Amino acid sequence: AAPVMLASPLWSSQQLASASESAMPIFVGAEVDVALAGLATGDPVERAAALEWLSCNLWSLATSADGCRAVQDALAFASGAEQAKLAEQLRGHVVEGCMSPHANHVLQKLVQNVPPERLQFVVDELAGEADRMARHRFGCRVLQRLLGRCPHKQTEALASELLEVAPQLFRHSFGNFVIQHMIEHGTDLQRQTMVAAIVKDIQRLARHNVASHVVRAALMHCPRSEKQYLVDALRADAAELADLAHHHCGS
Repeated sequence: AAPVMLASPLWSSQQLASASESAMPIFVGAEVDVALAGLATGDPVERAAALEWLSCNLWSLATSADGCRAVQDALAFASGAEQAKLAEQLRGHVVEGCMSPHANHVLQKLVQNVPPERLQFVVDELAGEADRMARHRFGCRVLQRLLGRCPHKQTEALASELLEVAPQLFRHSFGNFVIQHMIEHGTDLQRQTMVAAIVKDIQRLARHNVASHVVRAALMHCPRSEKQYLVDALRADAAELADLAHHHCGS
């Protein structure tokens, strides 16, 4: 693993301060093991020292291959108050973290383990970025976690951004997964909006190698009335329906 600038959980507060100005690289592995062991212990002093070290180094850890796994473990071990302290270190880094091959996993773990009311800063930092995140290979995963975990009211603005570009996301290699997630877990109104957009171009969408999965998801997860709307649109032209039955995506 590549070296990362980290302070040891065994250092004093004075050493922690001087380390922040040091250029000395320290490998992640052993230091992380000590920190995680300290967080798992019942000793309050060791636990506090481990939490302080993880908090001080969290962003560096989150953006490294070994470190991101350690932060995920820490979020799983931590109490509610400790999770909040760790989460605070991600404030201001959400968009960057969503696009990181390592930190995106930390954000996903955060969303899974922290109460939704403590995730508002994540929602706020993604405001205006929903379309870009939906099209990103890592960002789409964080967005799905967030939409599935938080109350609809909390993510309403993000969902509205996505609905505005839904017809483009239907066909996108990553965005389609976000749309499928919204179809499965969204509100009835969100489903109705997406179904209306699907029906407008249903014959081409049903034949598209990516968008056909969105049509399938709508037929599986939408309420009965919306499913019937989709079926009626597919059956509206008998010739098109017969052709679709033999298409590699539509069959």
